[in-house]
Amino acid sequence: VGTACDGTACDGALGPSAVLDHPARQHTACCNYRVSMRRGVQLLRQGLLQSYRQLHTGNAPAARNTTTFPSWLSNGAGRIRTPLTEPYPGVVSGPGYNLPQGLPPTEVTTLSNGARIVSEASMGPTASMGVYVNSGSIYETAQTTGASALLECLAFKATKHRDTMRIMKEVELLGANIAANGSREQMGYTVDCLRSFLPAALELLCDCVINPAFVEYDVEEQKTRLHMLLSNPDIQLTLLTELLVREAYSGGLGHPLIPDPTNLQHLTPDALAQFVKQNYTGKRLVLAGAGLQHQQLVDLAAPMLERLPAGQDASEIEPASQYRGTHAYLPGSAPHANLILAFEYTGGWRDIQGSVIMTVLTYLLGGGNSFSSGGPGKGMHSRLYTRVLNYHNWVHSCSSFSNTLNNTGLMGIQASCDPPFAQKMLDVMCGELESLTRPPPAEQLERAKLMALSLIQTALESKAASAEDLGRQFLTYGHRVNLREYEQMIHAVSGKHIAEFTRRLLSSTPSLAAYGEGADKLDYSGLVQRYKQINYTDRSVNSGFPAPAGGLQTVFDKLKQGLTGGGGGGSSSGSFSSSSGDRSNSSRRSFI
Repeated sequence: VGTACDGTACDGALGPSAVLDHPARQHTACCNYRVSMRRGVQLLRQGLLQSYRQLHTGNAPAARNTTTFPSWLSNGAGRIRTPLTEPYPGVVSGPGYNLPQGLPPTEVTTLSNGARIVSEASMGPTASMGVYVNSGSIYETAQTTGASALLECLAFKATKHRDTMRIMKEVELLGANIAANGSREQMGYTVDCLRSFLPAALELLCDCVINPAFVEYDVEEQKTRLHMLLSNPDIQLTLLTELLVREAYSGGLGHPLIPDPTNLQHLTPDALAQFVKQNYTGKRLVLAGAGLQHQQLVDLAAPMLERLPAGQDASEIEPASQYRGTHAYLPGSAPHANLILAFEYTGGWRDIQGSVIMTVLTYLLGGGNSFSSGGPGKGMHSRLYTRVLNYHNWVHSCSSFSNTLNNTGLMGIQASCDPPFAQKMLDVMCGELESLTRPPPAEQLERAKLMALSLIQTALESKAASAEDLGRQFLTYGHRVNLREYEQMIHAVSGKHIAEFTRRLLSSTPSLAAYGEGADKLDYSGLVQRYKQINYTDRSVNSGFPAPAGGLQTVFDKLKQGLTGGGGGGSSSGSFSSSSGDRSNSSRRSFI
């Protein structure tokens, strides 16, 4: 120290990151750096030497030397020695935060035109809002076929007060997430943002839903985008599901949700505007929010939503549909044979008890694919995994399938396999469903129920999922089925309920959809004959729960009193499908 440094020593000490433009600055910085390094080495040497002497002599010092290495690190006598598990002496603790023990209440306000505003004031700095409308492909006519799919693509485009660029800029400034979803029976528009941006985000959401402009350029651009999306070979399974539902029903549910992208010329801006005017009315609309104050939501939204005409309730004009079963084949080539085998269960979402059993049955079947189990332990103990994937090396994937609608639904199995084994794959799928006409083992059933509860509760931790659940439940049921009630119903499911539900399921006409190599040679007539020869149960028998003659609350009261049933069985990794959380399984999910 004190001697002059040459350039090499300074550069080496400072390292390559130092850029000093003057020799004097280089010398001063280098010397300061070397002094501090030497002081640190001296203190480290003293501390290690003292620790070594104490270790070998066994004599601890009477007073702590503040110049030793440990004291140097801990700032000597100023070190805090109070454990974190004990209160700090001399500090008076303030009142703690009392975590709410129950679920946040659901608050509802009905406007003069019948529009409903529902919300739950859950904790957190973010908020989620959504406008949900009883409108979808079932309400389309020959002149408006494909309108719901195109409206989903045109969501958050130009309105009567904003152009598309301004909407995108406002969304970016808010730091918001926007999304839209079109299905056969419902449309949804959602926005997530910080609570502080609630007024601006809500005004933007309502403007995009109520006042779409349908600019010619935007309409034609989204037609082209839709054509490109539907030309992607990766969505073949989505198209197969669409074909299955479309062909399995007559009436409203037989209307295509995914249109022919080459035949959209009839969807002009005027036709879209007329479709919105007829279907986006007060009695068919719900504004749902999570993570915000209800009165604030009402004060902000009521002036905008009350401008809508009241219209008719959806239940008065909902088109009728009839299940008939089908054998659908999707043209095209694929290296594997892909199959979906499904049966109808009557009631759909509005049969809450049946939908609960369907949810448990979905996880009981579970499944996955031969490449990955989807994560450690996920679905590896489900029936389709242990009884199919682990047993047949020619099976590439096998999992439960469900597509639930308001008053009906499809439940079954989807799978893919090597082309020569397509017919055998179909027989295996039939055998797995038939095996559940008897109560499954109790251990499997409890695992399936816990899996369903875990995923439902995890999903509802998201404000976006909670708001969507609120909106869709009010459209479907007219009220909220909260998580605690749903948990009680899941726990009440027994092996007897599963067996009775499966027998009722298999008593309907089977529906089969397939594509890929070898899938065109499946024997559908033999499949139909197979289930005609077996009379599983009377289709009028309900799902095993008490009949809801006294209303939904009566059903819940009976469930709380206890239900009789057989032993249980089953686990799963199937897709989440329930009336809580993301109840939008394949029937609600956006194909875009």
